[in-house]
Amino acid sequence: MAKQIQNNHERNPTPLPLLIAAHCSTIRRKTARIDKSELSAILNDLVRELHISRLPLKSYLNCLNEIVKTLNSHFPSILLELASHYFFILIRNTIRNVLQQLHSSNEFNSQEVYLLRNCTLLLHRVVKEIDNVSKVVHCFSDTAFLDAVANCLNHINKISKANESRLFIKQITRLLGIISNVQERLPMQLHNNLFAQLLEPTINCLTSSNYLKLFLNLKVNEDSCSEKQKFYLIKCPYFLTTYNGPHIEKAIEHILEVMLPRYVSILDKHMKTIKEWNHSMMRAMHNLIITIVYAEGFFSSHTNSKSFRLLVNHLLHLLNEPTLVNKIQPNSSSVETLLIDAALVAFSILVYEPNALDYIKTLKPIATFQKLTKKPHETIVLNAYMMLAYVIDEKTIQASVDDLSQLLFTTLNLLGNAIENRHEKNDNERASRETIDRNIIQLIETLKGLAQYQQIKNQILKKGLISTLVAYYEKSDGLPKQLLLECIWTLSFNEQIAQQLCTNSKFIASLENITKLTNDGTQQDTIRHSNSYCSRQNGTVVASSEGTHNGIQKVTDGLLWKLVNGIVASSEGTHNGIQKVTDGLLWKLVNENAFREQLQKQKKKNQNYKYDVMISYCHADKDIVHKIQKFLTNEGYDIWINRSHKHRQRETSMNSLFFFLCLIMTENSINHSIDFSSRKTTWQ
Repeated sequence: MAKQIQNNHERNPTPLPLLIAAHCSTIRRKTARIDKSELSAILNDLVRELHISRLPLKSYLNCLNEIVKTLNSHFPSILLELASHYFFILIRNTIRNVLQQLHSSNEFNSQEVYLLRNCTLLLHRVVKEIDNVSKVVHCFSDTAFLDAVANCLNHINKISKANESRLFIKQITRLLGIISNVQERLPMQLHNNLFAQLLEPTINCLTSSNYLKLFLNLKVNEDSCSEKQKFYLIKCPYFLTTYNGPHIEKAIEHILEVMLPRYVSILDKHMKTIKEWNHSMMRAMHNLIITIVYAEGFFSSHTNSKSFRLLVNHLLHLLNEPTLVNKIQPNSSSVETLLIDAALVAFSILVYEPNALDYIKTLKPIATFQKLTKKPHETIVLNAYMMLAYVIDEKTIQASVDDLSQLLFTTLNLLGNAIENRHEKNDNERASRETIDRNIIQLIETLKGLAQYQQIKNQILKKGLISTLVAYYEKSDGLPKQLLLECIWTLSFNEQIAQQLCTNSKFIASLENITKLTNDGTQQDTIRHSNSYCSRQNGTVVASSEGTHNGIQKVTDGLLWKLVNGIVASSEGTHNGIQKVTDGLLWKLVNENAFREQLQKQKKKNQNYKYDVMISYCHADKDIVHKIQKFLTNEGYDIWINRSHKHRQRETSMNSLFFFLCLIMTENSINHSIDFSSRKTTWQ
């Protein structure tokens, strides 16, 4: 156990014990060739010597500091294989005790701060270079250690006012960065409550007036941020956007409620000088934007607000800024490239919010996204393609049909290459495969956006591309398979496409056998959407095979029922077609006991939901809709019908469990409504 830090420091430390001095010398001499067993024995001796010796505190700190300094300056790579050694627990406990002492006294002893610096530097290097952070997570998940860090976060403003506090804040900033790095790379199943103690203190920092003041006071003519600015503007967002523990929903809602107007205030000021932004400003802006990305799925109540629309305006302005766009580099982590990429990702999550997408279209951003498809950076190009697929509306589609066709062929070509490349990768190229998986998902999302347009369906028919899509489906697994099925389902609303699919006996048989899919180590079942921009950007995936199989099963059920029963709903949909869909829905609800069981479970979990089913419909179909309402009401479901209250449609859909049933005659409206409904279900 590390010595407790107290105020009785002796004036002059005693010389290093001979054993400690000898071992430090050995590490310096044999850095490159020391083996695991020898280094382990040295660490055992060092821990034993520190524990057994009755050194005064100052001498104890001096000895520990000398050991840590030696490891920092002569870092033996074999040390990474000893990450579970008790020596690192000793380091962790020393950091905890120093934090507790300095926080309680607000007196920053130079020796203690120097030791704190060296200890955090050592942990930073170990975490950065180790291949599997689960080997070191025990060093950071200790409750007392996290309490000490949380106390410092809660009182960071008070600490910053003390004399000589700059170096101490720098170490707190570094520590939070180390913990965030562990979070970012830790497998999803290991998160649990590990770092939940730090969530509320971090949220308090991000929503404090200090965050706003520090951002507004950031200067474009200064080469670097202050330590306090780095803490608030960079490391706090980094922790939040890598957090995968509990209570995040309320945290995001709180941040948006408080910070959305503040983000606009920040952008109002700094966008005026965008051509002069330096590295520090761009880095801070990047972290602001990835916080917005992290809030995916929580914008529904904000999309009609003035603040939200001003935010979208600023993001589009950023994508149009030549001083940033012209510095995009292939495979580059330059801050300009990251900034443009993050802004594009922010747009890509907003297309699933109907009100947000409608507003984005009014800004006429097609030319902006077209320019970005020409840039030499893969993820930027893919996101730009996806945005093009969603922002072209029916009013401009005829003039853009050639561009849409080119986008379709380019997307299909890239998707085919990505699928082939994935199958060629072996298990030793996991990181590369994960990046390809992300690209595959992005490309299929683009196809889903294109599939809603009748002109695209005509091109698919003309070029005989249904067989190509089916072939891609057969080569895919997990989430890509599900998304391709969703895309094919959308296309099947075209009668000719539906007929082609019906005559493909192999495809129909694969749908019927979908429940027999097994999960093995080569499948993409481990992928699911992640709110973290870092996960999107670096290809990180997390486990969610159960959710993926359930998603595939749901889409398969719908597509199979539609094809087998010959249900088609083209843009010229008929009363009889709607009647058939209605009959199918009623059959589904009556016969699927699992629906009712799941509904009851959801009701227990979500007591705030007012309705089981929301029905939105065209006036011409009111008789059929009333038939549905009567039947479902008699079956015990709570129903809300959207008659003429369009302004309440979004609010009610968010207060309805399970179904957002849209019987509007415009095909694109159906697609948008179904897409929003399916995504809403995944958030619950």
